[in-house]
Amino acid sequence: MKDDVKDREHNIHLWGVKQNNLKNIEVKIPVGSMTVICGPSGSGKSSLAFETLFAEGQRRFIESMSNYARQFLNKAPKPDIEGINNIPPAISIEQKNTIKSSRSTVGTTTEIIDYLRLLYEKIGRSYCPTHHCLTEKESVTEATDKVIKNFSGKRGYLLVEISAEGRVAEGKKLHSLLLQDGYLRIYIPKVSEPVKSSSKAAKKTAGKKATKKVAAVEMPTPVVGMGSGTGVGGVTSEDMGTVVEIGDAAAIKKGLPKESFYLVIDRMSFNEEERGRIADSMTQAYEASIKYNTNFISRKATVLTTEGQRLQISEESSCPVCGYTPPALSSKLFSFNSPIGACPTCKGFGNILDIDEEKVIPNPNMSLAQGALSPFWMPSAAHEKKQLLAYCKKAKIDTHTPWKELPKDHRDVIWNGNKDFFGVRGLFEYLDQIKYKMHVRVFISRFRSPFICPTCKGARLRVEANHVLIDNSNINQLSNMTIEDLHQFFQKLQLAPHQLEVANEVLKQIRARLEFLMRVGVHYLSLGRETRTLSGGEYQRLILANQLGMGLSQALYVLDEPTVGLHPRDNDRLISILKDLKELGNTLVIVEHDHDVIKASENIIEMGPGSGYLGGQVVYSGTTNDFYKFDKSVTVPYLLNKSSTPLRIIRPVDVESYKVKLELKGAKGHNLKNLDVIIPLNRLVTVTGVSGSGKSTLISKTLYPALARALDIEYIPSQEYAALEGVEHIKNVLLIDQSPIGKSARSSPITYLKAFDAIRTIMATVPEAKARGYTPGTFSLNVDGGRCPACKGTGYEEIDMMFMDNVVIPCDVCDSKKYRPEILEIQYKGKNVSEILAMTVSEAMNFFVAHPNIRKPLSVLKEVGLDYLALGQPANSLSGGESQRLKIAKELSQVHQKSTLYILDEPTTGLHFREVELLMRVLNKLIETGGSVVVVEHNLDVIRGSDYVIDLGPEAGKKGGTIVAQGSPDDIIKAKKSLTGQYLKRYVESHR
Repeated sequence: MKDDVKDREHNIHLWGVKQNNLKNIEVKIPVGSMTVICGPSGSGKSSLAFETLFAEGQRRFIESMSNYARQFLNKAPKPDIEGINNIPPAISIEQKNTIKSSRSTVGTTTEIIDYLRLLYEKIGRSYCPTHHCLTEKESVTEATDKVIKNFSGKRGYLLVEISAEGRVAEGKKLHSLLLQDGYLRIYIPKVSEPVKSSSKAAKKTAGKKATKKVAAVEMPTPVVGMGSGTGVGGVTSEDMGTVVEIGDAAAIKKGLPKESFYLVIDRMSFNEEERGRIADSMTQAYEASIKYNTNFISRKATVLTTEGQRLQISEESSCPVCGYTPPALSSKLFSFNSPIGACPTCKGFGNILDIDEEKVIPNPNMSLAQGALSPFWMPSAAHEKKQLLAYCKKAKIDTHTPWKELPKDHRDVIWNGNKDFFGVRGLFEYLDQIKYKMHVRVFISRFRSPFICPTCKGARLRVEANHVLIDNSNINQLSNMTIEDLHQFFQKLQLAPHQLEVANEVLKQIRARLEFLMRVGVHYLSLGRETRTLSGGEYQRLILANQLGMGLSQALYVLDEPTVGLHPRDNDRLISILKDLKELGNTLVIVEHDHDVIKASENIIEMGPGSGYLGGQVVYSGTTNDFYKFDKSVTVPYLLNKSSTPLRIIRPVDVESYKVKLELKGAKGHNLKNLDVIIPLNRLVTVTGVSGSGKSTLISKTLYPALARALDIEYIPSQEYAALEGVEHIKNVLLIDQSPIGKSARSSPITYLKAFDAIRTIMATVPEAKARGYTPGTFSLNVDGGRCPACKGTGYEEIDMMFMDNVVIPCDVCDSKKYRPEILEIQYKGKNVSEILAMTVSEAMNFFVAHPNIRKPLSVLKEVGLDYLALGQPANSLSGGESQRLKIAKELSQVHQKSTLYILDEPTTGLHFREVELLMRVLNKLIETGGSVVVVEHNLDVIRGSDYVIDLGPEAGKKGGTIVAQGSPDDIIKAKKSLTGQYLKRYVESHR
C-alpha cells in the first residue's frame, strides 16, 4: 500500500489513453525528471505530449479559476483518456511562432525591454538634443557649488532674465516695482547688427511705415574645453553687454527695454570665502525669476563673469545653454506601445506605409501599354487606365517604351501627376478618401510597403527618449545591439554607489535574462528584432529562456523539439538550460529526435513502431541507460551507429571547371560581408554554419528573390547584392519552406495535391448522388451546399474567451464530420466522404487502387514518409516539417522538375532518423530528374550526404557573414577553422 502511494507521488500516471491514434496505452512519467518522447513522425508523440498530457494539465488548472472561465469548461475538449494521476499545472512551449503583430519584439517577448525601461527611468540622464549638455536641476546649494567650481577666482554678476513676453507688469509699473524692491541695475545683452538683404522683397518691406527694426540678440557660443559641447559644465561665452542704472531720473524717463533684459541681483567674487553671499543671492534670484515672469514654471538664474563666460542654472532639469527642458522620466516614455513614448509620426511602429514603386511597377521592363503600372490594369481600374492612356497620347508619352527607358520627366509626371492628370499618387490619395470600403482597403494594401519613419528613423520612440543616456547609450542603441554585445555591455557597466542602490535588482534581472538567452543560442538576435520574423525554433528558445527567468517550480513543461535550427555547437548550452529548469523542481517532457538531448535525458518513452495507424503504441518506457540495450527499438540502432544505410557516392564538383553553376556576387544583406558564392547546379548543395551566421539571409532573402525576379516568377524585395550570373541554366525556382500549406482548417493534404477534385467527382457519380442531383461541388468544403452550415466545413467552432486564448470545440451540429447528414448518406464502396477524408494515405492507396489519378499523388506522399497522414487532416495542424515534405511531394507528383532549383530551409525539422534517410532519397530523386537542390541545414546526416557544402561563419551576427569553407564534405572536415567540419569529423568517425 505504501509503495502504491509512493509511486503515485513520484510519477505522473496516465492510463487508457486513446487520443488520435494512441491505442489504449498506459504511461508513467517520473515527476521532477527530464523525459524524452521519441519515435517516427506520426507515431503519437505529440498526441501523448501535447493533446493528452498538456491539455489535461491545463484543463485541470483552469478548473481552479473563476466562474466566467469555468462556464466554458464543459465544452472544452477533454483528452480521450480513462484517467490521470498527479499531474502538475502544464506549460506548453511549442515550435510554432503564432505572433503576427509588428509591435511584438524580442525585447517585449523576453520582458528585457520592460526592465530596460525601468532602468532608464531610475538612472537615465537626459541630455540637450542641440548642445548635448547634461540637463541638470540645481538646488540653491548645488547651484552655489557649481558656480564656485566653474568660476573660482573670477568676478561677475548673478542675473535673472525678464522676458519680453510674460512680464508681471509693463512699462513704468514694472520699473516702479523693481525700484520698490531695491533693484537698481539691469544688464542688457549685446545686440548684433541686423542682417542686410538686397532682395526686392526686403526693399519693399523696408519701405513700409509699419516696419519695425528687430535687433537680433547674439546667441551664446559654447566655450571650447568647458564642456558645453561635450555635455559637461554648460559654460558658454558671449561678448559683454551693458550694465545700466535704472534708479536715476534719466533712466526713469527713458523706461525699461521692451526686449528681454536681465535684472542684476548681485555683483561679487566667485570664491569659497563668498559661499554664504552667493547662496543668499542665488535664493533671491530664484525667487525673483518667478516673481517677475508669469511664463516661468520653474525658478532659474544666470551667472555671467566679467570676461563674458555664462552659465544658466535652474531648479528644474534643463539645458544650461538653451534652457531645453526634457519630459519627466517615466518607464512609459521609453515604451513604443504607449502614446507617451511612441513616435507621433509612426505611432511606435518604426515605419510608415507608403506606395511602393516596386509593387506598383513590378517589372520595369514592361511598357505602359503592356501593363507596367499594375494598379491601372486591375479590372476595377478600367476608367483610370483609359484616362492614363488618353493623357499619354495628349502629352506624347510613348506607351510602347519600357518603363525604365522612359525619360525621367515622363516617369515623374505619371507618378506624381499634374493639373491634366492625377498620376499614381493622385489615384491613391483619392482611394484613401474612400477606404471605409473593405475592397478599397484590400486594393490599397497590395501596393503599399513599410518605409522607415522619417521622424524617429526606425527607433519607434519620440525624439526626447533617445536623448536619455546610460553610459553614453540610449535605449534604442541598446535595443539594436545583438544579445551577445548587450550581455557584454551590462557585464562592463560601472555605476555610482547611489545608482546601484536604486537599480541593483533591475540590473540583476537584465543580466540573468541575457545570460539565459546566450545559453539557448539566440545570442545573434537583437532586442529590436520583430518576433514575427523569427523561425519556430528561435521563438521556442526565447520562450524557454523567459520561463527560466520567471523561476517557476513544480510545473510540467512540455517542449517540442527545442534543438530545431541549432548548430551542434549550441546543443550543449541548450541541454544545460533544460537541466536548470529541471533543477528548479519542474518536470520536463520533451518531444525530440536529437542524439545529444536523448543521451542527456533520464527517461525515454519511445512511440511506434510505425506511423499513423501503424503507431500509437509504447515501444519502450524506462530509463535512458536501459534504452540503449533495448533491441526492438527503431531509434537505438541510429544512436549506436548500427544503421545499415550505406553512404551514397558523392557526385564530384570541381567549381573551377564546372559549367552549370550560379554565381551570386557582392551579397551584403544584414551581416553578410560582400560574399561571392558559387552554387553548382544538378547537385545537392548544403549551406551550413552556426545559428545567425547568415545562411537564411544569403539563400532565402538574397538568392531566391534575385532568381525569382530574374525569371519573372515573383517580384519581392531582396537583400543587397552586386550581380547574379548563370540564370540561363535554370527555368524555375521554388522556395520550399516550413510555412503552412493553407491558412484555413478546410485546407488539407488531399486538397493541396488537387486529388480531392477526383474524389468529389467519384462521389458525384454514385447512382444515388445522381438521382438527388448532386454535383462534385456538393461535396466541396469551400462553398455552401453540402457542407455543415454551422461550422462552414471546418468541423469545429471557436469560442472567444475574452481574456484567455480562444477555446476550440467540436461542432455540435455535424459532430465534426463537416457535412450535412444527407450528404453522408452517399457512399462509395461502403464509405461516405467524411470516412474517406478520415483515412490515412496508406489506407486510401488500397481503397483507390483502381484510380491512378488519386493513387499517384498519394504514392508520392508515401515516398516522402507521410503515409500516416489522414487525407482530410487540417493543414494548420501539420508541423513545419510535414508541410515542407508535402510541398516536396507536390513537386514530385508533377513532371517539370528539369532545370528547376529547389531551395529548402531546414527540411529535417521533426524527422526521425529513419525519415531523414527517406528525405535524402527524395532530394536525390529530384536531382536525378534534372533538378538542383540547395538546402539550409544543421543535420549532420544531410551534410554528410551532400555533394557540395558552403559553410558560413565563423560565428553569429557581426562575427559571421563570411565563407569559412566550401567544397565536398571531406573538404569541410579538413578545414581547421570550420566548426561544422569539426562536428562532421566526429560524426563520420563514429559511423565507421
